[in-house]
Amino acid sequence: MPAADLLPPEAYGWWVPVLGLLLLAAAAGWLTWVHRTTDPRRRPARPPEWPGPAMRERYAARVDALHAAYRSGTLDLRALHLELGRTMREFASERLDTDVRSWTRGDVAGHGPTRRVGHLLARWEEPSFALDSDAEAAASAARAKEVIGTW
Repeated sequence: MPAADLLPPEAYGWWVPVLGLLLLAAAAGWLTWVHRTTDPRRRPARPPEWPGPAMRERYAARVDALHAAYRSGTLDLRALHLELGRTMREFASERLDTDVRSWTRGDVAGHGPTRRVGHLLARWEEPSFALDSDAEAAASAARAKEVIGTW
């Protein structure tokens, strides 16, 4: 193609760079807003007395009721461990204000605040399929109440 047939380059209109800068500013503002609103360190701290004794007493009473159901024969060891696991997941969900009921045992054990609950869930997996043991049931209930009382 001969050089005489080429057209000179056209300049962009003034609005193209302005629009580009506005889009970059909007993206930066959006990223800043997302970072500030989702940063867990910026959430307000709960008072040190949280969770209150009422919540701990409620879950400890639920563990006692489950152990009493095991002693009366209503629950077998497997059902006791399944119900204790469900109760501890509900306690952790309420304690953290985050739903952890659908987390795997590994997820629960891998998360810092719920590490002790995850270790309990791991201990209850094997005995759930073992022979019935009154000592195992009592120890499981005692460990659950210990975590509820100290966390």
